[in-house]
Amino acid sequence: MRAKLVAMVASVALFFSLGAHAAMLNGPGMHMLGLENYTGARAYFESTLQQNPRDADAAAGMALLSLAQDQNKAGVDWAQKAIAMAPADALYHMLLGVAYGQYVHDVSIFSQLSVAYKVRDAFQQAVQLDPQDARARAGLAKYYILAPGIAGGSFQKADDQLAALDKIDPVQAAAVRATWAEHDKNHAQAEADLRIAAKLDKTGDGDYWLGQFLVQQNRYADAITAFEDGINRNPANSSNYYGVGQAAALGKINVQEGIQNLQKFLTMPHDWLPGTPTYKQAHYELGMLYAVAGDKANEKAQYVAALNLDPKYKQARDALASASL
Repeated sequence: MRAKLVAMVASVALFFSLGAHAAMLNGPGMHMLGLENYTGARAYFESTLQQNPRDADAAAGMALLSLAQDQNKAGVDWAQKAIAMAPADALYHMLLGVAYGQYVHDVSIFSQLSVAYKVRDAFQQAVQLDPQDARARAGLAKYYILAPGIAGGSFQKADDQLAALDKIDPVQAAAVRATWAEHDKNHAQAEADLRIAAKLDKTGDGDYWLGQFLVQQNRYADAITAFEDGINRNPANSSNYYGVGQAAALGKINVQEGIQNLQKFLTMPHDWLPGTPTYKQAHYELGMLYAVAGDKANEKAQYVAALNLDPKYKQARDALASASL
C-alpha cells in the first residue's frame, strides 16, 4: 500500500495551485518562498501573523514553507490553522490534503491508512465547498484512481469526478485520464492523453507533464521537445526550463542546451509546491551536465551550490565526493 500512497501523493500535488489567491501568490512572503529564501519567507509570514493572528493566507504560507523544508507535520498543523481561520475556502482544504499527502511519508505503516483517509477527506471537502474548482476534482479523481481499495480507492467515483471535469476543465480531465492509463500500464494511451492536455493547455504545464512522462520512459530527446514546446507556449513557466536540463543530464544529450536552460531556471522565481523542481535540484543537474562536458571545476561548484541550499542533499553530497576523487 505504501508505494501506491506515495504515487498518489506525488500525482495529486501536481494539480494543486495557489492561483486562486492572487494576493497571496504575489505577496512578498510567497515571492521569497518562490526564490527558496526560506529564512525571509518565515520572517515575513511570522511578522504578518503577529500583526493579524487570523491572516489565513499567512498561515497557508507557513504550511507551504514547512512542507518545503520537509517539516510535514508542521505543514499539516498550519494548514489546519488556515482552515480554522477561513473554513469555507476550498483552497486551504486542498492544501491540507497535500500536507497530509506529504506527512504519510513520515508515519508508521500502521498509521498510513488513517492519514490516507485524511488526504481523501480534505479533497472531498474542497470539492463540496467549490464544485467548480477543477484542481480539487482532479486531485480527488486521482486519489480514487491511485489509492488502494482499502484506502477508499474507487474507479466508479473517479469516473464521476471525470464526468464533471470534462465540463469544467478538459486539460485536467485529459491529465487525469493519463494517470488512469498509466495506472493500467497502458503507456501509449497515457501519452496520447497527455498530448491532448499539452495541446489544450496554454500555461505550459501540460507540456511539462508530458515531458516528465517521457523522461520516465527514458525518451529524453522526445522529452526535450515537449519541454521546448512548453517554453514556446509560455516562456514564464520555469518548470520547462528545468525539464530540458534534467532530460539532457539524464540522457547525456544536448548538453549545452541543457546548461543554458538550467541557468535560465535558476534566474526565475517559481510557485513552490511539493513535487515541483527546486534550485538545489537544478544545481545538481547542472553539475551532472558539466561532468558530461568534462568541466570538473564547474561540476564541483554546482554540487557545492546545491549543498549550500540544503546540506542534507544526499545526491549532491555523493556526487561531490565522487567528483573530488
